[in-house]
Parts: sequence; C-alpha cells; structure tokens
Amino acid sequence: MLTFEGEQFQGADAICQKIVSLPFQKVQHQIVKCDCQPSANDGVVIFVTGNLLVDDNANPLKFAQVFQLMKGPTGNYYCHNDMFRLNIG
Repeated sequence: MLTFEGEQFQGADAICQKIVSLPFQKVQHQIVKCDCQPSANDGVVIFVTGNLLVDDNANPLKFAQVFQLMKGPTGNYYCHNDMFRLNIG
C-alpha cells in the first residue's frame, strides 16, 4: 500500500499507475536523513527526510517518507507499506 498526500493505493498496479500519473518530468531526491529500525518477521522500517527538486524549479520541496521492507518467502525483500508526504506550508 502506498499513501501519497492522504490518498491510498493498494497493489502493484495501482501504485505504479499513481506514480506514472504524477505531472513531473524530472525529480531529483536529496536525502537529508535516513533512520532504520528492525521490525517483526525480519522486516525493516525506514524513515527518510529530504528535498525534492522538481523539473527546473530551483526551490526544493521538503518531504518525509516512511516505508517498511518485509522478507518474502524466498528470502528477498519487498516494500510492504509506504507513506510519503510533502511538507509544504
């Protein structure tokens, strides 16, 4: 599940559709801080804060993102939850 600016999208198809529908041509992430913690069942919770540079805009947008990686049955990790928020105001 992806929560983007208060909207929820569940499943790979819905998440991909949301991401490709965003009106940006070019996005650059500048990570300021990243904190990680182990979670249940060999998972990892990651909290990231930083800046987004969108298209040719010189003023970065602040963002925060929390996501959880879970170990799958074959030992690989997948994104189980993802919450993203632009910090505007």
